[in-house]
Amino acid sequence: MIRLSAGTAALLGLSTNRMDAYPTTAYLLSGKSCRMKCSFCPQGNDDNETLKRLGRISWPEYAWDEVEAALSKAESKGLKRICLQSVRHREGIEPLLDIMKNLKKVTDLPVSLSAWIGNDKEAAALIDAGVDRISVSIDVINPSAFEDIKGGFQKDRLELLFKCAERLPGRMSTHLICGLGETELEALKMVDMLLKANVTIALFAFVPLKGTGMENLQPPPVDSYRRIQAGCYLLKQGKADFSCFEFDNERLVSFGLEEQALKDILSDGTAFQTSGCSGCNRPYYNERPGKAIYNYHRALSREETDQTVLQLLESLKLKAGQ
Repeated sequence: MIRLSAGTAALLGLSTNRMDAYPTTAYLLSGKSCRMKCSFCPQGNDDNETLKRLGRISWPEYAWDEVEAALSKAESKGLKRICLQSVRHREGIEPLLDIMKNLKKVTDLPVSLSAWIGNDKEAAALIDAGVDRISVSIDVINPSAFEDIKGGFQKDRLELLFKCAERLPGRMSTHLICGLGETELEALKMVDMLLKANVTIALFAFVPLKGTGMENLQPPPVDSYRRIQAGCYLLKQGKADFSCFEFDNERLVSFGLEEQALKDILSDGTAFQTSGCSGCNRPYYNERPGKAIYNYHRALSREETDQTVLQLLESLKLKAGQ
């Protein structure tokens, strides 16, 4: 048995649910009841109802033969990638190696993996088994908050990520979640460090979920997320340098660019779309339909882009004397 996101199941014809938007990546989830007890995640909870969710998404369970048959036709459904996610369990990477064998029998789509790995040898073994990209998820940007929310030490996971990135250049990713106690300076400093190590970044906004230890907290302000989102895009595209960013009490106030230059760079709206592996759009993972969108799962309209860029510019504080 394996779990699929509700949108993936609907797109593959395994459920009759009608979705407002469909994924361009097939999202699979392996395992139950994670050994990690991250305060923001329902998978560290032993409640059966809570375990059915990851992010805002429900994950129904299906038999492998159903999933394999559906994935064999995945490209005709417009899917561009498979994202295999796994809870941390006692069996290590062996179940993941088995899943990869099965996936490679039925599809040639690239496979991204987000799972707990213990060392760079395990990462290399998974790449050898056919995984295209591996995510060592940092999630929590502030080191002290990391200890409180995820447990353990952030520096240990960063060291592993950098070691894997050195051994497997261009194959490593990570997740960063905004709204977990970090400042904008901390977030963009982390982004800059990861990009310089050739690590792909998937940026998320914190989502308070029922049944977790953080269910009563608030998601980050959209304007703050936009500043981090735009900063991440500018750094990734080489359009700005972190040393030129300006902060006021660790809140971003300038990218070090003239206003028109910034407008031109952001004019296609790409900066505000879902980031991470190519072909991944994660519809409504961070937001509800009809509410403010943190990560657009599609190309923005001209009106949406203009409005978003204008709001970003208005949110940047003017420097003293201007």
